[in-house]
Amino acid sequence: MESGLTPEQHALIRKILVAQTESVGLIEAPIVEGLLRDHRCRCVLDVGCGEGSFLLRLARQMKGVRFVGIDHNPLAVADAQSKIKKRSLRNVTCRTGFFDARFERLKYDAILTRYTLQHASDPPAFVAAIYERLRKKGVFVSVESLDAYSSAHEDNPVWERFRMSLAAIHRRGGSNDSIGKSLGRLFAAAGFRNIRVQVVLCSPSTVGWKRFQALIRISAEAAASLCPDLFDRTLLEDVQMWVDDQARLEREDPFLCTAIASGIKP
Repeated sequence: MESGLTPEQHALIRKILVAQTESVGLIEAPIVEGLLRDHRCRCVLDVGCGEGSFLLRLARQMKGVRFVGIDHNPLAVADAQSKIKKRSLRNVTCRTGFFDARFERLKYDAILTRYTLQHASDPPAFVAAIYERLRKKGVFVSVESLDAYSSAHEDNPVWERFRMSLAAIHRRGGSNDSIGKSLGRLFAAAGFRNIRVQVVLCSPSTVGWKRFQALIRISAEAAASLCPDLFDRTLLEDVQMWVDDQARLEREDPFLCTAIASGIKP
């Protein structure tokens, strides 16, 4: 889907990806970095790197590791390449590429996916292809949405309408916004061992009100622009008013769930 976006649509998606890195990415990145360090990975492939914000965060923290990012959206890859050049990072490269069973036969110490597996048309085949591209004792790390478990400390009808509308948009696009529930089973079926799955929460109490507010506002604006029949103007205005109320947001503490799975190729 994203490879066929117009520049205007891509700009909206890019804002969401950056907001995700600056919010829930604050929790995800140290966990992913720890897994890569624990397994002494020297060469990491990031499948579906998008505009590169999360990948570059890892590359800046792990200067001794070589990162290769691929994405099928050339506009996203151009963004990532521009960031790499601007930051003069020498341990990371990005290029346009589509990952499936026919992908190049190079072997990697680790393969990373973040919000990528949920868009796969055949998740078991996708994970099996990743297994084949890992060296012995290589690690697969997957960060995926777990929206079915997202909730709040106190119920709020605006938050529920927001979540249900985004779920409808995911269904229309053919993506699974709760693929995180299946990561353990998918990893085991592909042959991975020592499988671990962690769940993290992105909320005002975990990433701060301003970061959470920015993520929800940007997501709502993009949804209303891309799918106005599923995310109408009234809902957009209600969401904007709700996330601007800091005291209420911190009291209700709504949260988004993310699953982080890892598995070793024996």
